[in-house]
Amino acid sequence: MAALIPEWFRTWIRYQLIPALGFQPQQLATGVLRGAFDTLLLVFLGLGFLTGGRLYMSGEYALPRQVQSDVLKWAPVADHIARKADIPREVPLVLWFKENSMRSENPENCTGIIGAYDLVRSGEAPCFTPGPVSDIEVSQQLAIAATEFKERCPEISYWTQNPELIKKCYFAYNAGSGAAARLDANQSAYVMNNYNAAYQNMVYSDIELGTVRVTALGAWPTHLAMQSLIVSQMDVEERPFSLALVDMSTRLYDWVASFTLGWGFGNSDGATKLIFPGERNLEYETCLNTPHLLGNPLLRPRLNPVSEDPILTQDVHGCSYSLPGIDITSSNRRAILRAPMEGNVTTYTDVWQNTTIRIENDEWVVWLLHPRSYLVEEGEVSRGQPVGVMGSVGYSTGPHVHYAVYDKIREQFVDPSLFVP
Repeated sequence: MAALIPEWFRTWIRYQLIPALGFQPQQLATGVLRGAFDTLLLVFLGLGFLTGGRLYMSGEYALPRQVQSDVLKWAPVADHIARKADIPREVPLVLWFKENSMRSENPENCTGIIGAYDLVRSGEAPCFTPGPVSDIEVSQQLAIAATEFKERCPEISYWTQNPELIKKCYFAYNAGSGAAARLDANQSAYVMNNYNAAYQNMVYSDIELGTVRVTALGAWPTHLAMQSLIVSQMDVEERPFSLALVDMSTRLYDWVASFTLGWGFGNSDGATKLIFPGERNLEYETCLNTPHLLGNPLLRPRLNPVSEDPILTQDVHGCSYSLPGIDITSSNRRAILRAPMEGNVTTYTDVWQNTTIRIENDEWVVWLLHPRSYLVEEGEVSRGQPVGVMGSVGYSTGPHVHYAVYDKIREQFVDPSLFVP
């Protein structure tokens, strides 16, 4: 390779360019090797910590194999329920495990997989029919438990990581807010049994069961085991790196991209036109309505959700899934997604595993599907505000956003092409 480089050019590099830049070839080579070594060390350390933590949790707090499979299956649903109730994402699954070992069948006492004794007895919740239940009923019961958990421990949130507060909340859910305020959660068998050698075969007192010695995992070690499992649910079998490591790097990249876009760097030209075919064949046009013209023009969606170089990849589709919209991609596969209108934003994963950004105001609702990460917390957003990064999460064949618009005045979906430049 070096023989192909002219001698004069090599001489110029050696005696002019390198001295001008202030480094020597040996120093450059050493620096590159050290940098590569440090990078590999960082990656392997990260993987080592995550894998080691997973193995430790699996050995310390053993969950049955079927329970682990159920945790991974229900993690996206539990996360959506937890976000809505504003409690940690593992909580609904832990409550299900504690009540019914994550079996999808109601017990004989008609209180449901999640218990809810007080609600059933007071008439606030139905007497759930003993026997197998559908996935929809499981979701409903998880939502009931999440609401009860939050009511008994309102100081907790989705982002809470404080162990003592989480333990106290599990204690409050099990024994009531009054008991949790007076007593120590660390002395509760429901919360702490089998946490370590000091918490083995703890005594548990219950009105129904009487006084018994517990052998099952307590809520707190179960919480830790499920947390470890969920963090690494898409490990080397699915991706070359652990989900947590990838998530950390993508979030950093996305945050920097959002920050630079906010300061005016990068292309965010709202006037960029999205080209539609001359003759549009809307196969399912019966699921679309004409949008209302009156109303508050400030609430109307007016921006393309893709901030740069938007490209139409598929015209209106999705009527059979009750979410008709268009698919938009970009030459930049990591393009920033922005709010097409002002409103209240929520983020969740739907039943098809599609990550979703939903924005609603008094007249319109818009959906942005498949973002690889969110750049906004739930709450109010303004038009043009970065809300996510285009991705391919869920039922998707490549990075894009599925964009749907719902007219609350006409109570029907409308053609999104009428709302993009």
